[in-house]
Amino acid sequence: MSGHVGDLSPAQEEALRKLKASLSDVTLPENDDYFFLRWLRAVKFDVHKAEDRLRKHVEFRREYGVDTILTDWSPPEVLVKYFPTGFFGEDRDGHPVYYDNLGNLDPKGLHRSCRQEDIVKLKVMHAEMFAAKTREFTEKKGRKIETITSVIDMENLSFHRHYYWPGINLFTEMSGVFQHHYPERSHRILAVKAPRIFPALYNVVKRFIDENTKSKIVVLGANWKEELLQYISPDQLPQAYGGTRCEPDPMCTNFITVGGDIPPEYYLTNLTETSKEDMESVLVSRGSSYEREFTVELPGTVIRWEFITNDHDISFGWYQKSGAKRRRFLPPTTEMSEVVPMKRRNSHIVPESGVLLCSTAGIYVMKFDNSYSWTRSKEVFYSIKLLPPDTELSVPQMAAEEDGTGEEEEFYECGDGPEDRTVQNGDPSPVGDPNPMS
Repeated sequence: MSGHVGDLSPAQEEALRKLKASLSDVTLPENDDYFFLRWLRAVKFDVHKAEDRLRKHVEFRREYGVDTILTDWSPPEVLVKYFPTGFFGEDRDGHPVYYDNLGNLDPKGLHRSCRQEDIVKLKVMHAEMFAAKTREFTEKKGRKIETITSVIDMENLSFHRHYYWPGINLFTEMSGVFQHHYPERSHRILAVKAPRIFPALYNVVKRFIDENTKSKIVVLGANWKEELLQYISPDQLPQAYGGTRCEPDPMCTNFITVGGDIPPEYYLTNLTETSKEDMESVLVSRGSSYEREFTVELPGTVIRWEFITNDHDISFGWYQKSGAKRRRFLPPTTEMSEVVPMKRRNSHIVPESGVLLCSTAGIYVMKFDNSYSWTRSKEVFYSIKLLPPDTELSVPQMAAEEDGTGEEEEFYECGDGPEDRTVQNGDPSPVGDPNPMS
């Protein structure tokens, strides 16, 4: 039996009866059998789990003001303009269609321009819009519509742009919101324009997606426009996706936000994933630098960093020690190869963060360089994490070969930086255009 209304086994009917009875003391957003069965199917008809989730959902609704979120809350302007989603049309089965232009999402820009709680609240609003759309379509079609079809547009998806840890953490939280508070809302998920790096990125996030949702994902191939028409008729599809709607606006931008890079004027200052209280700090004196060594024991380890400065910029980079070089009649010198290029970072305006995939074991050296400043010391707050090799967390070799766009400091693999620059005794030459007053 499918576990849907009209197709229940005796055991499923009994589970439904018990769940409704156990929640008689709770005010729920819906009270019909369709509602309760969605929660039961999500936990394979385990009544105790379903009851626990629903009670937590009631608290969740109270915490986020969900009952009035569609009328009483307005997202920040940057989310309205640059969060690339929207509803348009219906699929051939009569379900509303939701578009998510994932490739045009700017994770780092979002992290720098708004609070994480606002992004989560926006997704809660979207989930409530899903529910409202299904009610609208139920009335329109004269039959029960519980789910939606999603089109995930992955054009412009790249490691350099989207392999960004605060963004991945946010995805984890949003996935949890949908799976624990809005179960069984997906009819089908159609992924289009998938680049060759998609399997690797999917490897990173798939463990946060439940098996039922995974089973509904369909990745369309090179002829994706033709394949998409099997699921959505042309008169319900924007021109940009092979349909006939919204001429001369092929993306139907009155309904679907395109997204793109968020302009710096939206950036907030000193917005970090980690609070200063949880970071280490160091004062880098004027005209000097600070180095710290980290021992990587296993190839494939990922070094993740984040840092901010209080008032001014600072130069930052990573090196790998390559052993001692003996010199006749002189003490041996330690050679270091640059693996993350040294350059000045505006970490006093927005936080800096990134990851380095260590393809070899060894000693890696983080360096903050203030040698160009003759007048100012810089206080730096930083967090460094070493993540052990993991097939679902490590980045495959193709990341280094990918020709994506985006800010280069977000992801590095040993060998990405200039190979011909060697530093002796950790004393690099001045970086950038020296400004002694910085």
